Amino acid sequence: MSASAAAATGDLVLAPRPGVWRRLGRTARTQPVGTFGLFLTLVVVVIVVFGPMIARTDPDAQSANLLAPPSGESWFGTDDKGRDYFARVMTGGRITVAVAIVSLALATAAGTLLGMLSAYVPWLDLVFQRIIDAMLALPGLFLILLFIIVLGRDMQVLIYVLALAVTPPLVRIARASTLATLTNPYVEAAEVLGASWGRVLLRHVLPNIAPTIGVIFAVGVGNLMLLTGALGFLGLGVSPPQSEWGLMIADSRTYISFASHLFIFPGIGLALAVLGVNLLGDSLRDLWDPRMRGT
Repeated sequence: MSASAAAATGDLVLAPRPGVWRRLGRTARTQPVGTFGLFLTLVVVVIVVFGPMIARTDPDAQSANLLAPPSGESWFGTDDKGRDYFARVMTGGRITVAVAIVSLALATAAGTLLGMLSAYVPWLDLVFQRIIDAMLALPGLFLILLFIIVLGRDMQVLIYVLALAVTPPLVRIARASTLATLTNPYVEAAEVLGASWGRVLLRHVLPNIAPTIGVIFAVGVGNLMLLTGALGFLGLGVSPPQSEWGLMIADSRTYISFASHLFIFPGIGLALAVLGVNLLGDSLRDLWDPRMRGT
């Protein structure tokens, strides 16, 4: 039945839903900044996943060709030990991004769970919030430096320390979102029907606070990459000979006047990675937040 015939007979005809590619194209047109951020993020993902295979060179292999400029043989030149700098930048990007993503994933999972439980169980709320208040009273960087100095500079230690440092703000965000969701009628109806606390939180609360947590995660990855790079720059990140963007920038200070490529390439990599995830996070907020869609 055609649309005109359906209109003549009074039948309701639903417009066909646009295809996936058409919807992606429309989103790209309405969110050009977010599309650019997504492109940069995908480039970072490719570096993290396929970086060592793209380099095809041992990043720790030394040679007599010291501080060589970029060339066809060595795309990013070599460092002060003759190591291929392109391979080290690729490997360093994997470490920087992996530490940020893994630590934030642990913090997001723990913060979301603790925040929901804190909002739903009054006596847990009293205990958790006092602990969170005590942790937030201390500067986060102070806690990070304290644990790293005490526990060492191992990569696993760095991941757990960063996760511990960013968990308290995530608990507060998840708790506030959960308290707002618990006032909805469908949550009260589920409780009246005898739904367990686990079902209420996982089935009715978590899907509603997931967009907020997702945006916080997207933006937080950029912040944690900067923090990981800052710790490496201060000599408190991963230990040599592992390559990490912040550590590589710190090591380049001695040679910046005559071997600037040692600073430029890891600096550009860190800047583009942070820019990409921040632009993507802002666009996701605009897409998922109804208050932002109307502006």
